[in-house]
Amino acid sequence: MDSEQLLTLARKLIGDVTFCVAATQGEGGDVNARIVQPRSLGNDWTVDVLTNRRCRKVREVEHTGRLTLLYQHDEDRSYVSLVGPALVVDDVQFKRSVWTDAHYRWNPEGPDDPATIYLRLFAERIELWSAVHGVTPEPTGYSAAVLLREGDSWRVSTT
Repeated sequence: MDSEQLLTLARKLIGDVTFCVAATQGEGGDVNARIVQPRSLGNDWTVDVLTNRRCRKVREVEHTGRLTLLYQHDEDRSYVSLVGPALVVDDVQFKRSVWTDAHYRWNPEGPDDPATIYLRLFAERIELWSAVHGVTPEPTGYSAAVLLREGDSWRVSTT
């Protein structure tokens, strides 16, 4: 598959998944992973995750500037990882514009609460593996297709 086909498949798989794993690097070098419910993938390959400023993942993103989101698509026996720089978004107007009643469950003070923030991932690397869709590069079954962002375009990496 070429880069456009892989991007289309990655977007489809991500769109089918409600929850994903957010992974960050901890202070001791360990990877910390947790389940999150991200907003829909943006056309520019950005993803926003609602969270609380007091969470460990926020401190780790602020320290490293990096975030990985792993989407597991069980039905298609596939996964997509988005990797890249991330930042804290504390824009009240933005929070108000995307706020739903469901957000109050974990954020009872609402979008105006300064502790309620978003982490925004800017994907610069995409890993994709899919048994159902035949994306199983060499060594077959053990490697993922890798796409790297180059400006406004993406290229398939061979390493």
